[in-house]
Amino acid sequence: MSDNTFITQVMDRLKDKGVLMIPDDFIDQLIITLHANVTIINTMTKIAELQNQLQAGSLPKVDRQVNSLKELSKNIAEIAFNVEDVRNDQR
Repeated sequence: MSDNTFITQVMDRLKDKGVLMIPDDFIDQLIITLHANVTIINTMTKIAELQNQLQAGSLPKVDRQVNSLKELSKNIAEIAFNVEDVRNDQR
């Protein structure tokens, strides 16, 4: 059995018994930070889209960057919602 598997099993058992709890303050701060990151990334996406419009074909477009930022924003938002679910399950 690998160390990661063992650690996961121990953590799962502690959680099942209600012994392992993450402080609400920590979870709340994590959620706020994740949502702030999403806001910043969305702003960066808008700036990149404006840059594309201003370049109007004179320079290479940054479409790949825009798509990457949108995907990153979506992934971080999903993490934030999962953390919120963990907080709600603990209560």
